[in-house]
Amino acid sequence: MEDNLSSYINAYTNSAAHNDYLFEHFTQKTNEISFLKNHRDHIEAESLGFGERAFAYMWYLITQHVCAINTDPQFLEIGVFKGQVISLWALIAKELHLELRVTGVSPLAGNSAQKLSWIQYLHSKISKKYRDDMGSGNNYDDIDYLSIIKNLFTQLGLNFNDINLLKGYSTDLEIIDQLSKQEYAVIYIDGDHTFAGVVSDIKNYAPLVKKGGLLIMDDASCDLPGTKFWKGHQSVSNACRLIDDMPFKNILNIGHNRVYQKQ
Repeated sequence: MEDNLSSYINAYTNSAAHNDYLFEHFTQKTNEISFLKNHRDHIEAESLGFGERAFAYMWYLITQHVCAINTDPQFLEIGVFKGQVISLWALIAKELHLELRVTGVSPLAGNSAQKLSWIQYLHSKISKKYRDDMGSGNNYDDIDYLSIIKNLFTQLGLNFNDINLLKGYSTDLEIIDQLSKQEYAVIYIDGDHTFAGVVSDIKNYAPLVKKGGLLIMDDASCDLPGTKFWKGHQSVSNACRLIDDMPFKNILNIGHNRVYQKQ
């Protein structure tokens, strides 16, 4: 089998055996490509993101595929956190001499729960939103995310000024209005992990994927077979059922990342 995205898509079956094989195979392939391995090693060593090592090779294939069939493709990430994915896109483009444009949306601020255990307990009793945020991994430390992202780009030898980073939440009307003026070859949704938050992001941003383009959902594989990988959050997986009624086809799954193509 040729080592490109189309070959993996054509051979894909949504079975436990194949999902487990691809997860382990993509992990190995990441380790075989030095700049992908070095990027992931750095992310893990410096606690700059979550996800899995296998995803680096997934993005390597996706970026090559999309850039081969689009002129000046637009990539959008909802939920930048500390810059792992947008920096990886930029690094792949640099290493492979590809042209793409990257936009990210992030509040660049945390919403961490107060750390005193009795306050956490009190919040958990009186606030459903607090319980939802805790259960879906939605609480983050209040630190200087912008400086962290800029420093990551500098360490990788990348130009942060090439990135269109929008400060705000994906639900902000100004953000929705600004992004809705553009079609995207790739949209990666990894923002609010509550059911309502994911549904909102799908409704607002999935329609912006151009025909033939890709929508990738993070933390979304709780309903998929497989035993070798963490499957994400049930809230996200449940929200992704909405995509079944939209003009998308689930063409590939790598760990808890689900890849849909707009038909």
